[in-house]
Amino acid sequence: MFKFIFFTIFFSIISYCAKTQDYEEFDTLSRNDFVIHTSGGLGFYYLIHNDPNSENKITASTILNLGASYFIAQNISLGFSFSRLTFPSDKDSAQSAKTNLTALSLKIFTLRSKKSNIYIGINGGTSKFKFKNLKTNTLVSAGNLFIEPNIGFTHYWGKYIGMFIQSSYFYTKYNKIVNKENEPLRVTINGKQENFQIAFSGFKVQAGLLIKF
Repeated sequence: MFKFIFFTIFFSIISYCAKTQDYEEFDTLSRNDFVIHTSGGLGFYYLIHNDPNSENKITASTILNLGASYFIAQNISLGFSFSRLTFPSDKDSAQSAKTNLTALSLKIFTLRSKKSNIYIGINGGTSKFKFKNLKTNTLVSAGNLFIEPNIGFTHYWGKYIGMFIQSSYFYTKYNKIVNKENEPLRVTINGKQENFQIAFSGFKVQAGLLIKF
């Protein structure tokens, strides 16, 4: 409920600011521009693991993202972002599963007009996964790198406020998953013990706001 109220107020303020801007023709892309962005979205993933006693499965997550970028050229930006992927659980469950992403990004704006642009890009960085079960006092975690090519669309209502929609393909693999004692989880494959591994890949769709300085 708190998140709903917060985002309702936030989007209302941004919408009001957009309506009060000067609507003269302008170029939305300029070298040395600095842009911050925030967004929400959904992700859908296929999980593959090496445990022969259970099946691979499909899962989903909600996404919250905050980041910034700097235009090193009129159509090229470099940036960074922080994202949280939250996986579904029952409301009365003591379980929670989350992945935190810290990324660097490169975007190339290929098609552009005065107020709208299409870009292709790639994000890459660290992925940190954590699962908790408070009832059983269970905690497991893992970390590795991830890669995320993407394509997106931006539109500015005025000189400073805009929106974007982005679709991306996400991939990461956790080769070592440990418990709270930092001991790796193990599985038995053909009579031999190996580290439990999970790889998940899938698609993410996000939409959010842009503020340009």
